Amino acid sequence: MGSAALSARLSGPGALDPGPASSRDMEGLLRRVELDLGIDPRQLALAPGGACVVALVPGRWLAGLRERKVPPGPCPRVEGLGDVEARTLLQRSVQRLPAGWARVEIHGLRKRRLAYPLALGSAPAPEEPAGGPETLTRFMRDTAAQNYRNLWHGAYQAYGRPYRRGPAPPEGSALGAVRQALQRVYGCPFLPVGRAAQCPSPAREAPSAPRPAPVCPDLLRAEALLESPEMLYVVYPHVRYCLHDVVTFSPAKLSNSHAKVLFILFHVLQAMEACHRQGLACGALSLSHVAVDEKLCSQLQPDLSAYEAPEEEEEEGKASLKNVPEAAPLRTPEPRKGEGPGDPICQEELRRLVLDWVHGRISNFHYLMQLNWLAGRRWGDPNYHPVLPWVVDFTTPNGRFRDLRKSKFRLNKGDKQLDFTYEMTRQAFVAGGGGSGGEPPHVPHHISDVLSDITYYVYTARRTPRAVLCGHVRAQWEPHEYPASMERMQSWTPDECIPEFYTDPTIFRSIHPDMPDLDVPAWYSSGEEFVAAHRALLESREVSQDLHHWIDLTFGYKLQGKEAVKEKNVCLHLVDNHTHLTSYGVVQLFDQPHPQRLVGPSALGPEPPVIPRPLIQRVRETAGREDVSGQLTDGPNGLVLEATPCESSWAGDRPLGGDDDLEQGTEALDSISLAGKAAEQSCPSSLQASGHPFSSASTARLGRRNKAAGVDVGEGDDGRIVLPEGFNPLQALEELEKFGNFMARGLRGRVEAPEDSPAEPALKLEDLLQRDMQALGVLVAEIVFAARLRTLRPHAPLRERFLTVHGLCSRYPKEIPVPLQSVLETLLQLREPVEPPLPRGPGRGRLSAYKPISQGLPPPSPSQLLSPYSSVVAFPSYFSSLYKFILLYQTRKVEDEVQGRELVFQLWQQLDGILREITPEGLEILLPFVLSLMSEQHTAVYAAWYLFEPIARALGPKNANKYLVKPLIGAYENPGHLHGRFYLYTDCFVAQLMVRLGLQAFLSHLLPHVLQVLAGVETSQEETKCLGGVAEDEEIEDGEEGPGPCGFGEAIQMEGDPGSSGLGLLDYTSGVSFHDQADLPESEDFQAGLYVSGSPQPPEPEALSLGRLSDKSSPSEASLGEDRPGDEAGLPREKSSQDLKQSEGSEDEEEEDVEGTGQGGQAGEEEEEEEQDGSPVVSELPLPETGVSVEAGLPNDDGNGEEEDLTDHSEDKEQKILLDTACKTVRWLSARLGPTVTSRYVARNLLRLLTSCYVGATRQQFTGSSGSDASPLNSGNIYQKRPVLGDVVSAPVLNCLMHVACLYGEPVLTYQYLPYISYLVAPGGGGGPSRLNSRKEAGLLAAVTLTQKIIVYLCDTTLMDILPRISHEVLLPVLSSLTSLVTGFPGGSQARTVLCVKTISLIALICLRIGQEMVQQHLSETVATFFQVFSLVHELQGQVPRPEAPSPGEGRVLEVPFSDGQPRPVDLALLDELQKVFTLEMAYMTYVPFSCLLGDVIQKIVPNHTLVGQLAGQYLESASPVGQDPMNLAPMPSASPEQDAQGRGVNHDDVHSGTFGSVLVGNRIQIPIDPQPENPEPHGPSSGAPSSSGGLCDGGGEENSLKRDLPRGAHGLSGNWLAYWQYEIGVSQHDAHFHFHQIRLQSFLGHAGAVKCVAALGSEDFFLSGSKDRTVRLWPLYNCGDGTSETAPRLVYAQHRKSIFHVSQLEASQQVVSCDGAVHVWDPFTGKTVRTVEAWDSRAPWTAVAVMPAPHTSITLASADSTLRFVDCRKPGLQHEFRLGGGLNAGLVRSLAVSPSGRSVVAGFSSGFMVLLDTRTGLVLRGWPAHEGDILQIKAVEGSTLISSSSDHSLTVWKELEQKPTHHYKSPSDPIHTFDLYGSEVVTGTVANKIGVCSLTEPASQATTKLSSENFRGTLTSLAVLPTKRHLLLGSDNGAIRLLA
Repeated sequence: MGSAALSARLSGPGALDPGPASSRDMEGLLRRVELDLGIDPRQLALAPGGACVVALVPGRWLAGLRERKVPPGPCPRVEGLGDVEARTLLQRSVQRLPAGWARVEIHGLRKRRLAYPLALGSAPAPEEPAGGPETLTRFMRDTAAQNYRNLWHGAYQAYGRPYRRGPAPPEGSALGAVRQALQRVYGCPFLPVGRAAQCPSPAREAPSAPRPAPVCPDLLRAEALLESPEMLYVVYPHVRYCLHDVVTFSPAKLSNSHAKVLFILFHVLQAMEACHRQGLACGALSLSHVAVDEKLCSQLQPDLSAYEAPEEEEEEGKASLKNVPEAAPLRTPEPRKGEGPGDPICQEELRRLVLDWVHGRISNFHYLMQLNWLAGRRWGDPNYHPVLPWVVDFTTPNGRFRDLRKSKFRLNKGDKQLDFTYEMTRQAFVAGGGGSGGEPPHVPHHISDVLSDITYYVYTARRTPRAVLCGHVRAQWEPHEYPASMERMQSWTPDECIPEFYTDPTIFRSIHPDMPDLDVPAWYSSGEEFVAAHRALLESREVSQDLHHWIDLTFGYKLQGKEAVKEKNVCLHLVDNHTHLTSYGVVQLFDQPHPQRLVGPSALGPEPPVIPRPLIQRVRETAGREDVSGQLTDGPNGLVLEATPCESSWAGDRPLGGDDDLEQGTEALDSISLAGKAAEQSCPSSLQASGHPFSSASTARLGRRNKAAGVDVGEGDDGRIVLPEGFNPLQALEELEKFGNFMARGLRGRVEAPEDSPAEPALKLEDLLQRDMQALGVLVAEIVFAARLRTLRPHAPLRERFLTVHGLCSRYPKEIPVPLQSVLETLLQLREPVEPPLPRGPGRGRLSAYKPISQGLPPPSPSQLLSPYSSVVAFPSYFSSLYKFILLYQTRKVEDEVQGRELVFQLWQQLDGILREITPEGLEILLPFVLSLMSEQHTAVYAAWYLFEPIARALGPKNANKYLVKPLIGAYENPGHLHGRFYLYTDCFVAQLMVRLGLQAFLSHLLPHVLQVLAGVETSQEETKCLGGVAEDEEIEDGEEGPGPCGFGEAIQMEGDPGSSGLGLLDYTSGVSFHDQADLPESEDFQAGLYVSGSPQPPEPEALSLGRLSDKSSPSEASLGEDRPGDEAGLPREKSSQDLKQSEGSEDEEEEDVEGTGQGGQAGEEEEEEEQDGSPVVSELPLPETGVSVEAGLPNDDGNGEEEDLTDHSEDKEQKILLDTACKTVRWLSARLGPTVTSRYVARNLLRLLTSCYVGATRQQFTGSSGSDASPLNSGNIYQKRPVLGDVVSAPVLNCLMHVACLYGEPVLTYQYLPYISYLVAPGGGGGPSRLNSRKEAGLLAAVTLTQKIIVYLCDTTLMDILPRISHEVLLPVLSSLTSLVTGFPGGSQARTVLCVKTISLIALICLRIGQEMVQQHLSETVATFFQVFSLVHELQGQVPRPEAPSPGEGRVLEVPFSDGQPRPVDLALLDELQKVFTLEMAYMTYVPFSCLLGDVIQKIVPNHTLVGQLAGQYLESASPVGQDPMNLAPMPSASPEQDAQGRGVNHDDVHSGTFGSVLVGNRIQIPIDPQPENPEPHGPSSGAPSSSGGLCDGGGEENSLKRDLPRGAHGLSGNWLAYWQYEIGVSQHDAHFHFHQIRLQSFLGHAGAVKCVAALGSEDFFLSGSKDRTVRLWPLYNCGDGTSETAPRLVYAQHRKSIFHVSQLEASQQVVSCDGAVHVWDPFTGKTVRTVEAWDSRAPWTAVAVMPAPHTSITLASADSTLRFVDCRKPGLQHEFRLGGGLNAGLVRSLAVSPSGRSVVAGFSSGFMVLLDTRTGLVLRGWPAHEGDILQIKAVEGSTLISSSSDHSLTVWKELEQKPTHHYKSPSDPIHTFDLYGSEVVTGTVANKIGVCSLTEPASQATTKLSSENFRGTLTSLAVLPTKRHLLLGSDNGAIRLLA
């Protein structure tokens, strides 16, 4: 590919991207790169602007460059890719590259343009990086020295230099300076390439040293520095996104956050300082030179092209707007000269362009291409190709013209569909809370794009390779699916057209043999003719007169706002406020209606019509006037006829109303023209007025200024000026006088000034560095005014950009954010007039000179702006520490978990210092890095452990739920066996989750994942989802009720919120904004930023959990399984000093109650049980040695060896630790949550999980089988319950379920577990399926297993009471499935066999419990049903011939008559399965024990006992020859020695009621006692396995126990607690209404005065109360007794001096705020006062208090003088102070409420007046008379809703900014003096002791309940709702507090 191809690439359609570089420069750079680096020209493309070359290179070639090896030859080519594919891969928006290939940017510097001299100057040595932080003393010293140096240089320049003609200071060439600076900055030498590489050089001969790092990580690293004889090259990695992309395509990324802009500036300044220190100027920086990533980490890429001196011929003329494919001239016929300082700025360029198009001087095509270029569209980019309108539909020869007033998308889809799309997305947007969960998935819109990449490839399908089409359009190659003709193409596409259809005939010719050419309409003979005609149609009169409407739709004001909605043109990209980065999108250029093109009246043609003569004369006069006006346009007073303005700023900032107001448009465009001419004329005059910088006038001014300054600087202590030795100020005058005398007297002449001006000083490096600072100022201004600079042509010269932003800063000063005003004023010198350009060529020197001293500081430099003592940029104080945090995150490579742990630990050590000072905006910057750590594999667990708590504390519960729940779920769901994963299951971490996320959020989202591990780490996510919602095969009707007190259907629907696992959570690792913007006003939910919490975290927290995690926690034995009697009580005590967990610190004694006295007599057995606790429960346990306990492999030390253990132990050991930890956490949770929440969330999820343990054939295999052919029954009998693998897996789940029963008593078994079991075994509807599904099959196994557990724990009385239910609802349905002749098992005979063994074992257990007589009375039907199946199978063997049996897949059902006379349906396909299960062995296995157990009774209850006995006998005969009992039947359970030793065997059961004494003994005699040789091996280890994981009720002999007693503890359910609990487990969890039943649950006595306020803590396990007795008390909320018990306070705060009227808790710091006229902030764990805020005026005490919602830590205080003050607990003094009175006599502020977002605060006055205040600005948003009486209480809820109650007996619901209330409730007799919220309802209380429930959303309705004196005595004074537990706390005037439900 030679020069022809290069020039084709430069001059063809690809030249859409013009820039400052000339076409010849571009071509030269491409050719040099091709020759010097040997890269194939197909793999090269010019970047937009032509400043660099983008190359596609192989990774190995690039790696060789990085290792400083000269490329060994030409760069390899991309094999198998054509020119089109290679060109596409070079486009910016294309991200996927072939494997092993990379893109790089090659920047070139021509050496011949670096030959000019560059004075490096005598600047002081670069400051060495200081060892410590900068001090104010050093900053002042450096500033004074710099000022002194600058003043001296100025004075020398003015007075000393003109008299010195000595040698100039040594100056080097720019080439040498640039080369050395680049090598220092990037830390690598230049490598010779091209011809230079053939010469030996030291760099080539030296061995490749390790590559040093660049001097600053904020500089974009260079892959290599290369040098050829003519060029210097810098090879950079390809920049994916730059700052220009952010402000153009993703402006929401920076919106509402000044800190993000400042942080980018901070990064840029760090990079500039590093460059300046090494002597490298950064050039004319623009937004494109700042590379950013999704987390807004910025890297600077210096603009090296600014070093090149422009050639003279290039200085004379460059077109401002580049050529496009157009033969006509660009603008006016006369070419404009130069791009120099006299050029108008960009708006004038665009004005000329608009005027030229309006008056027809340029074509439609050319104008539209210019607009595409201004919008940044790139030729050949499939995602961002230029667009042109479709103008005709090709149905007729001249075409039916398209309606350009509507978008193509609207024409294609129709208004109805667009309205439907908009309405559906709007409703979804509103339902989703306006995007309160982050970037809203649904935003109201009509269209998504004007040209998609798929449409582009369909358009160009004939010229695009097949592989590309298959990768983008559709994977399967279907060439005939592509539109075959232009007519079909135009009617098919909803997108706009592309320029190729107007310019390129080749687009119709196909390169595919099986795809025909694209047909042009029949009336065109060729593609060339079609293109010419299509182009003519585009330029036609019909198109021209309406084209401005299309421009408005595609680039103009109809893209946003009301006009976009009206035109059905709302574009998703512009309204979704996306924060992900992209390099393409829709860009709005104009915000005013576009002017129409002047096409003249349609009646006028070139030939005059035949009409009367006077009329002809009149028409000619009109035409003459039009010609004159066209000529006058170029004059100073030119007129323009019809048009409307393009920018509001052009028309004097006066927006115009209406779309086509011709008169106003004409006036506006006239003003545009006049203003443009005036601007053009002003520029030359300013040029002429500007003199040489060293002219006499400027020198005099400079001298005076410097002298004056010199006096100030030089004054000593005594006021004298110390002059240098030998300095004589009069010497110059004396010399001049002597010279004059000599000339006048001696030579008879006059003194004349020399004619030649002094030589122009050489360019200095200092000038370039000052230009860098000015370019930085321009860059910052471009960020601020990004929306107004869309029309600035891309890659404009620096001076043009400077003039543009200078004008914008002067015109719109209020749009500049406050933190950026000072820096822009300093860098751009906004208060100074714009100086004419300095004489040196443009682009090289500075734009204007800075003053030597401005406001006491030297000219700005990066180090000065970065200094904390400089006031130029107000960088927040936490920036430096945040910068170090991010730097550490970026520089550390994490390749395994050890490195991940070290990195997270180091970051955690830095985090505390950041969070102490950080602001909400800073948290937005920090959070994406934390989320990345929590999402990456090697750091997820440790990041959650170390970083979750401090970050969640800073965020607050609301934002923590929004951002942190998804990564936490990812950490729990990660299937990998990660070291230390058990940390996430420790009770202290779970406590952190509950406190920081809120109880309800934890229960709904994370609890299922914590419980899931109990069933094995590899449990699939499908099983997790089963915990969060109803599985597909378990869905039942809501109304289906079971026999128990709770509906069985509801019992399985309440595990959690429906989306607990499949949350629609978004990924925020790419960026965070707490200001979620939305287009609907109701959606402003998260508008408030974050605030940091106040409580300082201890540097070395004490023990947090089980086990050590680096240095964070102390050792704890519990994580490793060393259990001890006091363990459960000791764990929380270890954590009690943690201020970060509000729950544990206050729960130590409660845990002792729960685990100690709560277990009654079991406390003494704990150690014994725990020892049998640790048997292995792994997901799959094929190995027998897994039966050893956890303690066996772990050291019993204090945990010091844990590091080695975690690394060296096998995954089995880690699994055991994980299970052990999770079990203890679940048991701790069960005690902490209370009975109702535990049953609703923990127990129900565990029951669901139990079924999952038996899913799959693997889980149904017997453990310990030596081979696959071994009989499943040969190792045990029905009493020994030989376990399957599912039993091993389910053991932890069962143990936790039994622990819940032990905590809360027998009702859990009978009212919750048994109804669920009945549901599991209930037959399916619809007449019964022919096959079970796998989950139903597993449910049967789980149900029988759980029933066995339950039977053991039921007392005899309860067992006999519910025996009929067990028989009819459990046993018979199980037997129905087990013995069914038509129901097949998915697991086949194996599953049926397992169920058979488990079922008969269960029946035998019940028989042993109840005795022979009760069996005959209650279980005769059950036993007979089971044994009957043997007769049926036996008869089927004889009746149904084998060959007729169909294959299992066919399932043929026949009616078969049986001997009892009843025909039964039989599925012939199940015969094999039935015969494999009900074998002779099974008959013997079941009949012999039952005959022994029941004696003669079996003959009465089993009709076919004779047949079964015969089958058993046949098996005995066939198995007897072995010489021993074939069954190896074990003895009855209590015969084992260890069982006797424990004293809990059946031998001793005769002391209980319902025992079976001699019957058992008699039965035992008949069972052979010969199992010992085989029993220990296969059965011993296995029997222990199911009892592992430390269940409270476990014991080694439980598997063989017939009966065990549940402990009777303080938390057992009885009385009112039992009644309430029974009701609660039957209520649907999705019932959003509050039901008050007036059940008294607990009493809290201790206050001596009336209880004025009650507040529950977030985790609902404690609450606070304030009283008239001047104390605040902290109370625990644990169930105890039967509802009559009284609870003592946990802590009493007695520092107040008056009656307390407010108490609440700061969410972030967990500190308590209480007020008695003075505010006390105190620690609820220690009771110590943190801060006291007294009223400023003792006569105006605090009358109302409200705490700001997290993440804020502010307290809002209202004083008696109607002043609102904000106090931050972490800082002294006030934050804000606002006056509320406003001249009104509204009375005292009675109540305050802060909105959930923290954006507004509402105050209620004693007069009934309410005031709404904006907390950010202090502006009063609204004040209105809300009530007629004293306002008693106000609350603010989501959705900008306020609720107020008043002494006028009313409760009113308001929208913040709406005049009328939405709901109004009136209490008939008493005012509602206290209320609280429950969801969308209000729970109210009155002094008449009436509790009411009102709705906020539904039509006004109120239910009222009068409190009975039995449940509540005294007068109701305060009320609080516990939303998760659904309880009410009621305070009374007698000091008592009652808990009611």
